Amino acid sequence: MQKITLPIDTKSLFLNIFNDNESGHTATVSTPIKQGNSTNERLMQIFKIPKQINFNFKPKLIDELIKNSKSRIKINNVFLFDKISVNGYLIENDGTMFCMYIKEEVDPTKAQFGRIKLHYPLSLKFEDDDIVIDNKYIMSLISKKLNDYAFIVNSFEYDFDLDILNFNVTIIGENHIPYSKVFINNKGVGNKFTSIFNEFAESYDMEIVSLRQKYGQLIGPDNYLEYMEIAKDKAISLIELELKDEYKNEVINISSMYPYSLYDFECRYGYRLKYILVFYTTSNNEYFNISSKKLKFINDFKDDVEVLMITNVLSKEKIQRYSVDDILKFSKSINSLMLRKD
Repeated sequence: MQKITLPIDTKSLFLNIFNDNESGHTATVSTPIKQGNSTNERLMQIFKIPKQINFNFKPKLIDELIKNSKSRIKINNVFLFDKISVNGYLIENDGTMFCMYIKEEVDPTKAQFGRIKLHYPLSLKFEDDDIVIDNKYIMSLISKKLNDYAFIVNSFEYDFDLDILNFNVTIIGENHIPYSKVFINNKGVGNKFTSIFNEFAESYDMEIVSLRQKYGQLIGPDNYLEYMEIAKDKAISLIELELKDEYKNEVINISSMYPYSLYDFECRYGYRLKYILVFYTTSNNEYFNISSKKLKFINDFKDDVEVLMITNVLSKEKIQRYSVDDILKFSKSINSLMLRKD
């Protein structure tokens, strides 16, 4: 199977993220191919794709493509795709097309002269006797396939044999998650805010005995979180090594990139993804606290989710694997409940 991968800028294409900033921070919907002396060689592969149309006979389409340009530009290539998949799952489509095009800056008096970018605007919509283009509609179909979770597009992948454009995406939170939570790391603050919604808050009673058996009576409420962070780091490291061996390094530590993600690791096999949730305890007891948002996620993607539980993580650790159906059979108790007046 021959395919090419076209990586795009991280913040250039996403959906279902609430912009909680006063201004800016919208998707850029473009990625540079050539800028100054720098060329994105992987993105240059787009010219191999046999999905270009002769747009010179469609002046109204050209008008649509250049209408928002603030400088002199020319359209070099237009690509249309009607067979779409997301993370390997085919999207049911009525023939509506997703359009990408290549735009070049041609004003020699401007600093950006010669810059070439790949564009894929959400707002692009066009129809004539031959074609129907609606990028926003295609993205809505992708969103529906992903149960309307917030997601970021990492790359486009074109399969020459199947003539399919696959969207390689990462689910990064529930629908309408605030932008500031998604890109918290990118703002240079690291994980400073993780204690605001701390995952350890309800586990003290379950962990304190085993922690004191290892570290002594110095463990208490004031430093409990520090030692649980040590346990967490070890658990994540152990699982990452195991997953990289199993999935031949096609593993991404999502929770390190997005602190409020709904799962911990993304493992790839072919076009498909497996979502891994990691839970751990310093004791022998197999238990875990899971938020309602994560519980909804694992139900929505139950065929693609695996739960890994590590017991005795700080000593002789033991790893158990569970399907979603397995963990839903565990006994349950409610730690907290939000009450809100409508």
